[in-house]
Amino acid sequence: MTFPYQTQTDTLDLHGLAVNITHITNGDELLDALIKKGEDHEDYLDQRIPYWADLWHSAIALGRYLVRENIISPGLRVTEIGCGLGLPGIVAGMLGAEVTLTDYLPEPLDFLKKNWSQNLQVPLQTLTMDWRKPAELLQTDLLLASDVAYEQRFFADLEHAFKKMMKPGGRIILTEPSRQMARGFIEKLRHRSDYKLRLTKEEVSWDGVTRSVNILDILVLI
Repeated sequence: MTFPYQTQTDTLDLHGLAVNITHITNGDELLDALIKKGEDHEDYLDQRIPYWADLWHSAIALGRYLVRENIISPGLRVTEIGCGLGLPGIVAGMLGAEVTLTDYLPEPLDFLKKNWSQNLQVPLQTLTMDWRKPAELLQTDLLLASDVAYEQRFFADLEHAFKKMMKPGGRIILTEPSRQMARGFIEKLRHRSDYKLRLTKEEVSWDGVTRSVNILDILVLI
């Protein structure tokens, strides 16, 4: 499949696991295309900014964490929401999980095929889904989310997604780049009686920028 994007492929070393990731280098052109659709267009009204096209520090941090903490066991059911380029889900697949990658836009799921195929030979499982309206009966052992709540208005929807998609004893791993606006959300999760939260930080240098990424590892108790 041919895409109207300029791309670059990098090999990431995630604690000894080599992952090939192709990302888009002309993201500004995608943003311009969204703006040209006009303020009345559904994509503009829903602010469907093409964040999916970039490789984010939070995705790298989550990929590293999965490898370092030996979280994945063969056959573990893993779902990534807002997957974008799909790095964390691909890492989970390379470690033996049964992975479903989801996004609410068709473009990242189409582009994801390239990244999946250059790392794995097993079939790719995707689902077009807006995690603000999670699919019924899509319960998973491990839910992955890297930098999906980049606006404060998304936090309530994210909690709802956790409730709908997780089963007792399941696990959620969420990464976000230490934004001020996320502090209240993290504290709320920390004090929930049905969650056990472990918070760590990961320094990630990528594309000439170093960021401190919060890693929220949540065990669902009930």
